[in-house]
Amino acid sequence: MSEPLNVLMVEDSETDAMLIIRELRCGGFNPIWQRIQTVEELHTALNSSTWDVIISDYRLPDFNASMALEIAQQSQKDIPFILVSGTIGEVSAVEMMKAGAHDYVMKDNLNRLPVAVRRELRDAQVRVERKQAQNLLQTLASNIPGIIYSFVHHFDGSVGFEYISLGCLDLLELTPEQILENASLCFEQIHVDDRAGCYIAAKESAQTLKPFFYEWRLITLSGKLKWVQASARSESQENGDIVWHGILLDVSDRKHAQELVTHNALHDPLTDLPNRTLLIERLELAINRAKRAETYRYAVLFLDLDRFKVINDSLGHLAGDQLLKTIAQKLKTHLRGVDLVARIGGDEFVILLENISGIEKAIQITERILTDFQTPLILNDSEVVISTSIGIVLGTKDYSQASDLLRDADIAMYRAKAEERSSYKIFDVEMHTQAVKRLTLETDIRKALERGEFVIYYQPIVDILSHAYSGQNQLQEYRLIGFEALVRWQHPTHGFILPDKFIPIAEETGLIMQIDRWMFSSACHQMADWKTKFPSNFPLKISINLSAKDIRQSSLIEDIDKILAQTGLKGDFITLEITESMLIQNINKTIDLLTQLKARNIQISIDDFGSGYSSLNYLHRLPADNLKIDRSFVSQMQEGNRNYQVVSTIIALSNQLELAVVAEGIETPQQLQWLQQLECEFGQGYLFSKPLSYETAEALLASKSL
Repeated sequence: MSEPLNVLMVEDSETDAMLIIRELRCGGFNPIWQRIQTVEELHTALNSSTWDVIISDYRLPDFNASMALEIAQQSQKDIPFILVSGTIGEVSAVEMMKAGAHDYVMKDNLNRLPVAVRRELRDAQVRVERKQAQNLLQTLASNIPGIIYSFVHHFDGSVGFEYISLGCLDLLELTPEQILENASLCFEQIHVDDRAGCYIAAKESAQTLKPFFYEWRLITLSGKLKWVQASARSESQENGDIVWHGILLDVSDRKHAQELVTHNALHDPLTDLPNRTLLIERLELAINRAKRAETYRYAVLFLDLDRFKVINDSLGHLAGDQLLKTIAQKLKTHLRGVDLVARIGGDEFVILLENISGIEKAIQITERILTDFQTPLILNDSEVVISTSIGIVLGTKDYSQASDLLRDADIAMYRAKAEERSSYKIFDVEMHTQAVKRLTLETDIRKALERGEFVIYYQPIVDILSHAYSGQNQLQEYRLIGFEALVRWQHPTHGFILPDKFIPIAEETGLIMQIDRWMFSSACHQMADWKTKFPSNFPLKISINLSAKDIRQSSLIEDIDKILAQTGLKGDFITLEITESMLIQNINKTIDLLTQLKARNIQISIDDFGSGYSSLNYLHRLPADNLKIDRSFVSQMQEGNRNYQVVSTIIALSNQLELAVVAEGIETPQQLQWLQQLECEFGQGYLFSKPLSYETAEALLASKSL
């Protein structure tokens, strides 16, 4: 394959030019060329293009090779210049070579031209690389924050510098003359703690002739502390002297950077507290120490801030960050020098208490922290009280892994958070057993969704005013108005599992959304099927529960529309039950969502009304249809007692707001009679029917008898 070649030709004869081009092609080049004849053309060509070689005739009518060479040199471009002529004599050729021409070729011997061009191209490349290396060396030398030196250890035991660069003025605050005259001035600057190691490294290099490499601290004449690094090649002279040629660098910035990197790798960037990595290291040291020393005791405190997300969302993330910094400083005030507090993520902190007398000391510190947290903080000109839940683990020799300590402290913390905010719990083995069961249950829930182990049971809802109580412990037939869809879990090994055992875990893990979507789809398909089979029983409604996570899901409306379209069921047949406590979390967003559901003729029922947060302030704004009286009020009703009055008030309130009332948990004829007297419209409970499998519910529809 031909080698490309950009050729600038100074030649007045086109014939000679073509002979040159032909010879270059025969020599393996693929020339791209331009022929010029005047000074102006040469200047223009040099400025407008890049050339690999200039081939010039010796003499042109108004121009010559000497002028062309001078112009090429003035351009500061290192382009090989080859003279090609048929008339040049040996004297003229030598003068041209002295002036800077790289070679000359006679026109009657052009077959030598490709060889000359290829050689000059190689030489030009070498010159370029050499110049680049020289420039790089000069740049490095001028930027080296240190000293280049030659140091000799004479055969007779004396030492001294043979050469030292001017860098010693800045690094050592000594002149080269001072050091050459008295080498001990340098040694005296070596930090006293580093001298022995430095001398040992130098002695080993002298004995083995291996390179000398060592880092040490020095203190300059003005008292500055610096880190330096020496690197030198040693060689033995014929007279027995050992000479080192090397460089001494100021690495103070690098050492500082290394220390900073190490610090950052082990500390939280926001609070500057130790992070999880450093905590694990300290925990492992404590574990090993406990195994060696019988009397050594330590404890781990796991802290999680209560309601931190509320503060973050209401006051902003900057205020949240400031709160975390303040908490970090608070915690440090309760600890001794041997203790450690770390931030391991979010609003979670861990304290390691070392060398304590026993669990009583850990409790004492914990109670001080909880008391301190009761003091209000000022954030964004707002007074904030932040509490914390704390889990405590007493370290023993039974622990072998830091992760086990953190796990158990975390378990205890969650137990404290679940039972009472601003409190602590001490870990015991039973907590771990329950945590393992909980994790197993979570895994089983995921598998249950994949395997289709969940089933729906249907509890009838009836019109309790359609017939009155007969008065002799007998019930009349009541009109069925619909069912509440209730999820059950048919576990392959544990059997039938009720919702209170798995729904809380499903809500925490987010699996509740998959369960609810399956529930909604399955219940709608079932209602569509029953509507086809038992048209005379309709209209009936199916009540389906929504969780808080469903309400926050942006795709909820879209998913409901899709399922209704698939089943052909209209919104008129659906009642969605939403617990009272969910309403006030984001009331405006909730109202907007309920309005969209109402636009689809879906009814809204407020479940467990009166059992949680009061939503009376918002009730008149909500596009709701029903209130469900919580079973806790119905089950404890006694005529005239407080629960009776609550039920009476809820029914009266619903009448004023034109809402229907459904009482759940009706189990006795007496409860039914009281509800009828209070004119509660609808009810459900074991008095009428327990939740039914779809086969039993279908049989009920077929018999048209409850």
